[in-house]
Amino acid sequence: MKLEPMIYTTNIENSIKFYRDILELEIDEFYPNKDNPTWVSIRIGNDRLGIGKTFSDINHKLHPRGVDGSGVQFYINVTNVDKIYEKYRNKIEIIDDIENKSWGDREFTFTDPDGYLISFYSKQK
Repeated sequence: MKLEPMIYTTNIENSIKFYRDILELEIDEFYPNKDNPTWVSIRIGNDRLGIGKTFSDINHKLHPRGVDGSGVQFYINVTNVDKIYEKYRNKIEIIDDIENKSWGDREFTFTDPDGYLISFYSKQK
């Protein structure tokens, strides 16, 4: 098995710019095409994150409370979180600054344009 989460965005162009241009992650698939995407696949190491455009006629059976970033947090394990922090700290709004956590991780957290929480972390040395 392999987990491939899908999140929804109110503005797919902003999400593409954020994940590709700011976080410098690879977009490996555009649907239906690169010029007018309604869905993209972001490569994060060996994993993929799908990002889909929200439509006014969303499937309320699947999303009875609508779609937004609340309630979801992604953790990305990196070799050197301090190096990643220095790379991004002036490009993104960090909402939980880098620190050693009591459970043994060193991490920082920020949000994407739709409010999804993203934390980069490494095990403390």
